[in-house]
Formats: sequence, C-alpha cells, structure tokens
Amino acid sequence: MLTPEVEQAILELRASFPGVGFEVAEDGNGGALVTGTDFFIGDRFRPSRSWVAFAITFQYPATDVYPHFMRADLQRADGTPIAADGLSLAVWRGAQAVQISRRSHGWKQGLDTAAIKLMKVLEWLRGN
Repeated sequence: MLTPEVEQAILELRASFPGVGFEVAEDGNGGALVTGTDFFIGDRFRPSRSWVAFAITFQYPATDVYPHFMRADLQRADGTPIAADGLSLAVWRGAQAVQISRRSHGWKQGLDTAAIKLMKVLEWLRGN
C-alpha cells in the first residue's frame, strides 16, 4: 500500500506530463517504483526518446527523489562517452540502465515535488 503522499505525487506526475504513461509498482514499504514512458530527452542523445524511472520512497515528501534512470542503449550525439557529466551506467530493477545523478542543492521540502524534480532532470538532459 502506498502512503497518501506517494499517491499524491503519482497523481501530480500524471497531471504534469499529460500523454506520458506512468507504470507504478509498490516497493513494499509505502513507496513506489515509477517509470514514465517515452520522454523526449533531447537532441544531444541517440535515440532522443527514453523511459525515465525513479523511486519515490515512503519518506516522501521529506526526501528528494534521486536518482533517475533511463534506457541503457543511449549514446551521446557528439560521440562522447555516456558515463560523464552526471550520467553513469547502473542497474535499475535488475536491468542495465543509465543513471542520472542530479542532486537538488537547495532542495525544499513541500516545494520540490517528484514532478518538479522530473521536469528539472528533463530540462538538464535537453540542455536547457
């Protein structure tokens, strides 16, 4: 069973990203493992679309949503290695993935939601 705060975060994600499917799996502790499908992540990557996944823990909203993950077959369009500048190879739910390490400095409980964090991650990936 998800905590009410995690349920609210999932509702906010769905409202903030219309047209994106969100798969949600309970983590057994009140949190959720969330995968959003088919995001445009920018022309800096090939392919330019990916799923993006993350955990919303039972401590939410008292904790930042970190890290995020995306498809493992990504390549940078300019040919530089994927494992640089906040990206690294990792495992998400037993499968290879690219980890996006974007810790929120100045994070504020109650203001920095899971949806806002995802927006910031996508903006960073797109180079905005």
